[in-house]
Parts: sequence; C-alpha cells; structure tokens
Amino acid sequence: MKRNAIIFAAIFLAGSLGFSAQETRTLSLTAEGITHFEIDCGAGFLKVQGVEGLKAIEVKAEINARGVDEKDMKKFIEDHVKLILENRGGRAVLVSEVKERFFSPFHDVQIDLTVSCPKKMHLNVDDSSGRMEIGSLAGNLDLNDGSGGIQVEGIQGDVEIDDGSGEIEVKDIAGNVSIEDGSGSMTVLNVGGNLTIDDGSGSIDIDGVGKDLILEDTGSGSVNYRNIKGRVIKHDN
Repeated sequence: MKRNAIIFAAIFLAGSLGFSAQETRTLSLTAEGITHFEIDCGAGFLKVQGVEGLKAIEVKAEINARGVDEKDMKKFIEDHVKLILENRGGRAVLVSEVKERFFSPFHDVQIDLTVSCPKKMHLNVDDSSGRMEIGSLAGNLDLNDGSGGIQVEGIQGDVEIDDGSGEIEVKDIAGNVSIEDGSGSMTVLNVGGNLTIDDGSGSIDIDGVGKDLILEDTGSGSVNYRNIKGRVIKHDN
C-alpha cells in the first residue's frame, strides 16, 4: 500500500511539472504630469525603453507558469499574481510579483516585462532576479537588483546600480555612474561624469570616463581602464 502511494505521488509530481501555461497581459497609463516611474518586480526578464514623444507608459507582461494547466491559468493569475500599473500621487508605479511564491513545490512562475515609457523619465527599479535591459532615458536611473545580467545604455542623467550578482554592462551615460556589485564581470563604456565602483569579485573593464574614476573596492578580479580624463582615485581595502 505504501509503495502504491509513493508511485502515485511520483506520477502526480511528474504530471504537475509537465503542465505549462502562458498568458499575456497589457497595461497602459497616461504619463501626463508624471516624471518619476517606479518598478517593483520579481522573477523574470525586464526591458525598459524610453521613447521620444510617447504620451503613456505601456507594459506587456508575459506570465509563464510551470505546473499550471492552461484551463486553470486565469484563476491562477487571479489568486497568485499581482500586476498593477497606477498613478500614486504623481508617480507611476508598476508592480509585478507572484504572491505566496512558495505556495506549492509544483509551481515555477516568472513574469517577463517589456515596458515603453516617455524618454523624459526618472526611473527607479527594484528587481529580485532575471535579466534586465534599460535604455534611452533622459532622466536618472536608480537600480537595485538581486541577481541576473544587467544592460544599461543611453541614459542622459545619473545612474546608480546596487547589484547582488550577474554580469553588468553600462554604456553611453551622460551623467555620473555609481556601481556597487557583489559578483560578476563588469564592462563600462563612455561615462560623461564621474565613475565610482565598489565591487566584490569579477573582472572590470572600463573605457572612457569624462571626469574621475573612483575605485572604492575592487575585491578579487582584474581591473583594466583606459581613456580616463580626470583622476584615478583608489580606495581599495
């Protein structure tokens, strides 16, 4: 009897993991009077692109759920997915997360976000995991990331990145750049202002800094830099 129960459980687990469902949702918010945009997201890919002349924030969310049958997907999203885009006192806020993420060992859910917004935005991102691509913004970028690769390009304001792990690529930033990173390789190209780096481990390659390069702590890994117009200041412990 016990053996039959184990076999049944194994079959049920295999069947549950075999299910896979996907659904796409779209969100839109008028951007009139909004200059600050905040994104709070969980596991999944995130792409944010600034668009000249765009009058709204537009989001495409692809919800991928392993262990969920297609016929149950709408109810699953209703019960377990939080996906909102709203104006909170003049700030645009996008929240994308799975509620009670560990509600079942049979489920693995991620939400991939593709976001278009007006170019003249200050962007603040708090992301748990997954690859990220952010580009073409006239405002500042403040990014807090747990894990996953990061690609940032074409920001006219200042950029601040606090990252746990994953490869970082930063390119063509007009303002100052500050990066605090736990682990993973880093490439920084063409920074107009100061560049400050505090890194735990991983190789660092820098080419083109308009003002000072400040190396707070570079941990383990090689550091290569060239075309620095200001001073190179090292504060390594």
